[in-house]
Amino acid sequence: DQTAQILNWIKQEINLPVALAVVTHAHQDKMGGMDALHAAGIATYANALSNQLAPQEGMVAAQHSLTFAANGWVEPATA
Repeated sequence: DQTAQILNWIKQEINLPVALAVVTHAHQDKMGGMDALHAAGIATYANALSNQLAPQEGMVAAQHSLTFAANGWVEPATA
């Protein structure tokens, strides 16, 4: 799986922990690696709608939802 390969590369080449991952939308190229992120203990975040759509598309939702505000701030989702 590509996400596992990327995490392995980060460990070998950068040797810094990955604390979290923010996923931008519910497409396979973005949310397809959630299982690998969760298995590595990495907290995952996505827009609430992406988290809602992910299971419908056969993907795992992120652990947390975020709201992307117009001013550029990212905030915990309220819905």
